[in-house]
Amino acid sequence: MVLRFLFVLMILTPSAGWSQDTALNSLKELAAAKKVSRSPQWLRLGHYRHKPLGGYESPLRGNFFIAPDGNTDPEAELNATIDLLFSDDSQKRFSQCRYLARTTWLKAVLNIPESRLATCSERDQWKEQLGATELYIIFASSDLNSAGSSFGHTFLRVHNPKNKKERELLDYGVNYAAITGTDGGALYALKGLFGFYPGAYSMLPYHQKIQEYSNLEGRSLWEYKLALSPLEVEFIINHLLELEGSFAPYFFLSDNCSQQIIELIEVAKPSIPLSDHFRGATIPLDTVKVLNSYGLLSDEKTRPSLQSEWRTRFAGLNRHQKSKLNELVKNNQPDLLSDLSSSEQAEVLEAGLSYLAVKSYRDRNDLKNEKYRLSVARAQLGSQTQPIILPRSKSPLLSPDSQALYLGYGANDELPYLRFKYRRAFHDILADDSGLSPFSHLEILSAEFRYFTETPRLDLHQLVILQSLSTVPVTQFEAPYSWKVDLGTQPKLLPYLHFGVGYSYDLPLLDASRVTLLAVADNHALTERPESFLGGELLFMSRLWNFRSIYSAKLLQDLQLGRGLIEHSFGVSYSPSKISFRLEGKLRESQPEWNISVSF
Repeated sequence: MVLRFLFVLMILTPSAGWSQDTALNSLKELAAAKKVSRSPQWLRLGHYRHKPLGGYESPLRGNFFIAPDGNTDPEAELNATIDLLFSDDSQKRFSQCRYLARTTWLKAVLNIPESRLATCSERDQWKEQLGATELYIIFASSDLNSAGSSFGHTFLRVHNPKNKKERELLDYGVNYAAITGTDGGALYALKGLFGFYPGAYSMLPYHQKIQEYSNLEGRSLWEYKLALSPLEVEFIINHLLELEGSFAPYFFLSDNCSQQIIELIEVAKPSIPLSDHFRGATIPLDTVKVLNSYGLLSDEKTRPSLQSEWRTRFAGLNRHQKSKLNELVKNNQPDLLSDLSSSEQAEVLEAGLSYLAVKSYRDRNDLKNEKYRLSVARAQLGSQTQPIILPRSKSPLLSPDSQALYLGYGANDELPYLRFKYRRAFHDILADDSGLSPFSHLEILSAEFRYFTETPRLDLHQLVILQSLSTVPVTQFEAPYSWKVDLGTQPKLLPYLHFGVGYSYDLPLLDASRVTLLAVADNHALTERPESFLGGELLFMSRLWNFRSIYSAKLLQDLQLGRGLIEHSFGVSYSPSKISFRLEGKLRESQPEWNISVSF
């Protein structure tokens, strides 16, 4: 083995000469001796994953693999790559410019002389114009009104150091997303859950990504610099170029934007097992936390949405100013503000311009004339106001993990029990909502067991398939719906389905508070005697420092028996860190229930 290895090295030195068949066979022998096809770097370049019963498989499809079975056989793909990239066929040698990352790495690991490499002037010129030496990962906060954005989103910003401050908008964003066409609604959600959409990388100017997420969807962005050297950044860009024309099945919960971004970063950091942390579900917020745990993140920066600026300006107006703003937006006549002081006029005009900015993006209408008229009126007033200070959101890195375990003690109609609950994802309303939609709840796949100490017996109290609550406040200018969906089983595995729709309103109490009014339909015991109720629900939610609270009152009418009932429930939590201490209770049909628990 040692003699063969030395013989291969002699053949590969520039002075040893190079015949096509001998050289290719020698390269393959050297690759076999070094076990290149099983090296972490080669497996990362192919996006290979271990199969449960052994072997490898890559989700990538399209024109990425060279060997017919290259997506399942790393060694066959390596040999086919050597044949294609390093033969004496001049046409094949230009494939090196197609597979830049593979060529660069194999040159180093197999000691390939420069004379066997093609020049890629077009690629080099493009990369020089791009000028990227740094990468940032961007986390966009969750949006429960879009199934594909419920858990947030991650993408990359390719940074040219010459683009400083606001010139950062000239950088490029690297995105991985499902190609969904015009699908929407339930079809969109189902196809996304089961991988019927292809997912692919794309590169767009960063300012277009800001327009999409921050301006159109009203989602705040958090930016983090990745701890990568300029050579590692170039290697990732080379790999992106060779991924052009490839795709993979897109799954909302697993092979999604964050899974592919994580695997892209692993190409530059093959020794760090980032993707090993995710099995079954990959949640964008969790991937950012994993990167941080390996010391790969720095320089956190928040980019608030236009909605945040508009709501902050609107909240700073008094009642009379808000009334005048309403007239201003409807009529676009600055003269309507003449009864206000100069500073009050300036505040209303600035709020009006902020609203028009949101409206123009949302309605895809530039509103040039309206903006111009308000801008002129504002400029004529001169310096009247201080720069607006937007409330600083807590870092999403401080939010609780998406998986959680709850341990507690309680009583149901005076029967004591021990409580055990596991939540697969994602967030409950009593937890810290840093980086998430405020006053929201999104729970998928959780199971709660109760052990009654006096009986004794162990019951599966509740299995949650989906529980979601989205609340967006109503203002003078917009009235978005708030809604809830709750699907699962209760004791004895009896299924239930609850849903509701209504409106929410922010209140100037505590740190933040919100009241929600919903028309609701509650459906219990759907497999036995159905218990269906219609009625209304009042929700009051608040947060102050590390405290969270929620109170719910339902007034329901039984559709079968024609009787009415009232249900009260409450919850209070204290979360000084990622651990949360809770007190919860409920009163339904004179049957009290309460429990205390800790979640982590």
